[in-house]
Amino acid sequence: MCLLSHFIANGEKRSCHLDYSHSTFFLNYFTNVVRYILQAGKSPHGLAPFLVADKDGVTPIHIAACGNGKILQMFIDAVSATDDVFGLAQDKRGRGPLHYAASKASVESVRLILDSQILGLPVDAKDSCGLTPLMCAVGVPFAQGVDVCRLLARRKEMSVSARNRDGLSAIHLAAIANNLPVLKLFAEEMGRNVEVFDNENRTPLHYAAEQGHYEIVQLLLSCGARSTTIDKYDASPAHYAAQFSVSCLDLILAKNNYVEIKDRENRSCLMWAVCAGNVEVIEYLVRKTSPDRQARDNHGFTALHLAAMVGNENICKVLVRQGWNLSERDKLDNTPLHLAAGRGHTDVVRFLVTAGANMNEKDAMDRTPVYWACFGGQAHTLYCMIKELGFEWRTVEKHRRVPITDALGQTPLHAAAFAGFTACINVLLNIEAEDDCLISPLTGWKDKHGETALHVACARGKMDCVLALLKGGAAPNAVNDARKTCLQCAIDNKHSNVRLERTVSSGSVDLLM
Repeated sequence: MCLLSHFIANGEKRSCHLDYSHSTFFLNYFTNVVRYILQAGKSPHGLAPFLVADKDGVTPIHIAACGNGKILQMFIDAVSATDDVFGLAQDKRGRGPLHYAASKASVESVRLILDSQILGLPVDAKDSCGLTPLMCAVGVPFAQGVDVCRLLARRKEMSVSARNRDGLSAIHLAAIANNLPVLKLFAEEMGRNVEVFDNENRTPLHYAAEQGHYEIVQLLLSCGARSTTIDKYDASPAHYAAQFSVSCLDLILAKNNYVEIKDRENRSCLMWAVCAGNVEVIEYLVRKTSPDRQARDNHGFTALHLAAMVGNENICKVLVRQGWNLSERDKLDNTPLHLAAGRGHTDVVRFLVTAGANMNEKDAMDRTPVYWACFGGQAHTLYCMIKELGFEWRTVEKHRRVPITDALGQTPLHAAAFAGFTACINVLLNIEAEDDCLISPLTGWKDKHGETALHVACARGKMDCVLALLKGGAAPNAVNDARKTCLQCAIDNKHSNVRLERTVSSGSVDLLM
């Protein structure tokens, strides 16, 4: 920090912590020091003292603009025609003195800068993020912030419509900041249109609804904001309100006679509330709108599918209690139980089973939820499903105990090897060892192409799985229907390396120790 900046900053700090008489003394003292430095002329760099920047690009005039009107006036009086204040008085974020004055809600400083012709600071100058001084001011919670916004907006009314890098206007930012007085200034006093759009086609109403700013939502709706406006994802303000605020949602839906709009994924407000885990909104929507229990999004997911997928046991309980079907299927024939198992939501799996979900329901590939736990790498969930809840991993076929298989003839062990999850492989092999009732070892079970789980692991290049399978007794020289060994499958899929070749060829895991 340069000497002049140091004196101004410290003068302000001291005046804040002393009584009025001492404050006046120090301000006078530092003002005299500043006057003396200004009289000394240019700095060694050939710059006016108030334009010498620190490592962050902050100059004395930036600091003075934060609220020291007397010193700021001294700087303005000292500006010459050759001083490029606009070009030199910008910090590393591209902010000028007017940005600083607006951010601190200093009415005096803003007025001094705006009234000064020689400074040449545009009222709508943007920083590196595209923020104007007005945008900085709308986020200030102080009462004088409204006066600052009024000064800036009245000086150049087009600045109210200016956009930052994300397409947000001062109206958007006022709504986000829950700054009701400033929003009233724009909407009621200045008569500005409050339905403006950012880069994602969101209006201030979208943001206010998402933040749960009830009074802002109320004001925007009363000033002409439409409750049916959709963003680039076809989501309405009601969708955003459904995540966090039942009061805002009620305001918005009341404007639209409680008719819901679906987003691009064909998801309702209730589905958004489910994903956000908002029980209050769900119960409100069930009571107010009588939603279709079989409604599906573009993937075929019902609200219960979504609740199972995000792992919210409480929401699942609410939906089941309200009549959602445990056996509904998505476009791939998955039930909510499949989705919960695949994401490792053990508590949800327990609840769904307790509520009556069929543990052996199969998807489009004849896979039960056990497969989904393997594909998802959910070893703990897999263990609980089989050992605690009694999910089938084996079945009886012609009076013989065999592992369950899917449409490809593959076992859950194949699924774990395909996905590359050693922990799931170990769970299955340990359960098999405890059970000891299959007609042949699980590691030797072949699918419809004659491939074992070891073939699959080698073809996928899953080295850790290869080791686990070999340790579990997998035969390294087993061949598939094409007469190819596991190692040949790895070579065909370009997963072969010296380590893999030595391990599979020897059938020993000791080589890697």
